[in-house]
Amino acid sequence: MPPDPPLSERRQPRVVSLDALRSTLGRTPLWITTAAFTVLMALVLAAPWFGWLREALDHRYEPGRLLVSLDETFRFDHREGLAQLERGARSSGAAMALLAMLAGVFAAGGWLQVFLERTHGHSLRRFFFGGSRYFWRFFRVLLLTLLSLALVGWVLYDKPWDWAVQRGLLGLESGDLEGLESELNARRVVFIQDGLFLALVALILAWGDYTRTRLALHDTSSAVWAGLCSWVLLFAHPLRTLRPLLALWVAEALVLWLAGFATGRVQAALGDASPAWLPVALLSLIGILVILWRSVVRGAHYGAALQVSGQLVRPLPRPDPWRQSLGGPGGPRYPIGGEDEYGVSL
Repeated sequence: MPPDPPLSERRQPRVVSLDALRSTLGRTPLWITTAAFTVLMALVLAAPWFGWLREALDHRYEPGRLLVSLDETFRFDHREGLAQLERGARSSGAAMALLAMLAGVFAAGGWLQVFLERTHGHSLRRFFFGGSRYFWRFFRVLLLTLLSLALVGWVLYDKPWDWAVQRGLLGLESGDLEGLESELNARRVVFIQDGLFLALVALILAWGDYTRTRLALHDTSSAVWAGLCSWVLLFAHPLRTLRPLLALWVAEALVLWLAGFATGRVQAALGDASPAWLPVALLSLIGILVILWRSVVRGAHYGAALQVSGQLVRPLPRPDPWRQSLGGPGGPRYPIGGEDEYGVSL
């Protein structure tokens, strides 16, 4: 059975997002591996809390009494230990957040390497090869993404917004929303501000996906040039580029909402459950399923971006090393000119 063509060379289907999800779900070892790494990082963060709480609760409290929440008496008696744990969680959480971003950069290279190839089998090997191959290029894209997000946050929540909107457009001399006529108008301004921030963050994240895809598709190294070309692509074809990613974001948000609803129902019955370990196991299962789904959707993002890029992005003109040469078909080729000692003169 011949291998399927890479996603970049397929004819674009009517529903790009569904085809990308199907292609990602068919590579089970990849999304299980990326999800397992996320679960491992969560366990590293939770291990100090688990060990400290087991020691603090052992033979001191009735079993299951503090299962739902820690009461005020417990928090007061163990305030020093809890404060120390929170300080450690902040530092270790920052380190894990950085590690998660680097893991996302590595996974992006792995997904694109697998999607760009025709071969089947050894997907994990090709995944790790692609992650290491594109890591530093995609790391530069990550830095550009963080700078773009910081710029958007500064424009919308700092002096530019204050000067242009609150003082200029709304005419508030103090720049404070309390000067508006009603609280409803102030809420509308905040809603517009947060909505613009959400839309721009989503646009920047989509730009990052298409920039990484362009770098892998063309096998180039300039993140700045690929980023500029990706902005042109997004503004020239907004529907074709953003619609598949928007559909994937909606699918991810829907599953997260369902998981939140199920988590609330389980937590509501947590205190009355018997045995007590069953709701805890259900909460853990829901969390793991959400992480698995997010890993699948993240891989599908690159599958969709690669399909769209394969249709809209022109391939780079590659020089033909055999253009100025002579030789029979299937045999050796000899370059024309005086630069080679085996050159052929005409």
